[in-house]
Amino acid sequence: MTVGTGHYRVRSPGPTGKVLRLLLLCTGAAALVADVGASAYLSRRSFVLRVPSSGDPYLTEPLAGFGSGWFALLQIPSLLSQATIVVWLIWQHQATANLWARGHTGLRITPGWAVGWWFVPFANLGMPLVAMRELDRRSSADGVPRKASPLLGWWWAAWLTSSLVPVIGIFGAVFPKVVEWAGAIDEHATTVDFTPLTRVVAPWLVATGALQLAAAVLAFLVVKRIDTAQAGMVGASPPLPQRPDLP
Repeated sequence: MTVGTGHYRVRSPGPTGKVLRLLLLCTGAAALVADVGASAYLSRRSFVLRVPSSGDPYLTEPLAGFGSGWFALLQIPSLLSQATIVVWLIWQHQATANLWARGHTGLRITPGWAVGWWFVPFANLGMPLVAMRELDRRSSADGVPRKASPLLGWWWAAWLTSSLVPVIGIFGAVFPKVVEWAGAIDEHATTVDFTPLTRVVAPWLVATGALQLAAAVLAFLVVKRIDTAQAGMVGASPPLPQRPDLP
């Protein structure tokens, strides 16, 4: 069904939300599997660089385990993540446009900015949550704000944590090791052992995967809640009269 006011139209959530929810779960699960596998690999292998008197340096145990099979596995989370981002932006624009098409008053986030805030540096640390909160609260047939779900706060905290904490944690754990490792290197050494560095990184990869899965599950629940509310909104009575601020 497609009805509305101005240049926005109320559209049934249709398959977009279902596709997004599926992608979210697949992305979270794939990230965890890949990160756990990479962590296990780094924990069990030794990485020693040989520096011959002539010729190019080489690893005594190259990343053979990250050959075609492993490399393909590590690419899956990245590809799924990119697809999820695209579908998320389409879904959020469409869902936000539904609020404007219904003629709800007092809206602060336009469909364009619902997407745009994700790309504004620093502002994207908070404004996307503001946009999602308004979308959640105003997804009702009459536009009367409902109580925002606590899932929004948990989802945003998990997303920020999965994005920032692993990077900060890995840097904090690796930097002292790098200083120690660099200071112990003899300029005449014929071997350089990277294994202590890979051992430090390994557990952080598991933490990263777990956080990404948690964020994905919470995002799934948020999207499902909004989709359910919007399905009821689309099936309600015709939209409100034309808003004066719409062309």
